[in-house]
Amino acid sequence: MDNNTSQDRGSNSGEEEIYEGADPELQDLPLPKTDSMLYLILNSLNQNIANFNAYLKFKHYISEDILNTELLKRSMGIHRDFSALFLHTKEELVFIYPELLEKAERILFKGDVGADFIKYTCKMSKLIDDYKNVLYREGYLPDFKRQLFLTDT
Repeated sequence: MDNNTSQDRGSNSGEEEIYEGADPELQDLPLPKTDSMLYLILNSLNQNIANFNAYLKFKHYISEDILNTELLKRSMGIHRDFSALFLHTKEELVFIYPELLEKAERILFKGDVGADFIKYTCKMSKLIDDYKNVLYREGYLPDFKRQLFLTDT
């Protein structure tokens, strides 16, 4: 019986080598629209920034190990989300805001700030605020404050 089992395993591994391409059921899925992708990224980014700031605010009530772990997770999430947002929108903004994009690239890809991830994330959060203002100004995202102000009158 052991011989048959090893032969079965051998034939299974042969099938895996012959298998070509991706799952046919997944091939017809449409790509997400850029607008909804930007909202998803921005939502995740805003949530990670809010959580990061909340952990900083209540740092005296949390053990140092848990605090460092949670802050690092949020910092990595902010970096990931801002990288995604930047890569989705940078092409059209290159000629309009070259200084801002250069600063964003330096922070994101060259590690300009150093090893202190709390200072790094705080610097990145300030840059993200500027970047979000640019996205609102250029029409990538609707300015909900302006819409609320216009509907009140």
